[in-house]
Amino acid sequence: MEKLLAKKGIEFLSYTDEEGSQISYAFTNNMLKQGIIVVLSEWEYEPEEDEEESEEWEETAETNGEEQDGWEEDTDDEVVPEQLFETTVSVLLTKGGVSYEFGIYADDRAVVPVIYLYRVILDLIDIISGSDADSLLEILESVSTTVSSSDDFADDPETQRQMNILTAEHLEKAARLLAEK
Repeated sequence: MEKLLAKKGIEFLSYTDEEGSQISYAFTNNMLKQGIIVVLSEWEYEPEEDEEESEEWEETAETNGEEQDGWEEDTDDEVVPEQLFETTVSVLLTKGGVSYEFGIYADDRAVVPVIYLYRVILDLIDIISGSDADSLLEILESVSTTVSSSDDFADDPETQRQMNILTAEHLEKAARLLAEK
């Protein structure tokens, strides 16, 4: 995807974090100067069984008596996945001392077609590049599935500070990867 996006004047730089997740940044030079990046994150992790869910399941099975047999038959065919996957695309930006994260795309398939990710990233960068500074937040919110800002945590200064730090770290990492290229 890096070469395809480069043809459009878009940097696409990746690294593997300490947890083994693949993190990629997509941006134009102008976006990076303005403190805006598109983040593609690809995680693979082990499923964790929640103890409370397990206990609830056992209690339900014990209290259902005869229904338990039918229930067990239905669940025998269920396969617990050995690995769970998550792919997300989001936009991170800072404006006026406030950090924002716009969740654009999320998928839990093991393999997400690259063309989907390419189109999402390309369209996002087109939207960002075609927006003026005054309308950008509103436009991004209109195409997002989730939105959060450091202002959402005004009553929790530590969380607010952590969100600002995390956004700054992503922007700095993108700039470092570009300088190392």
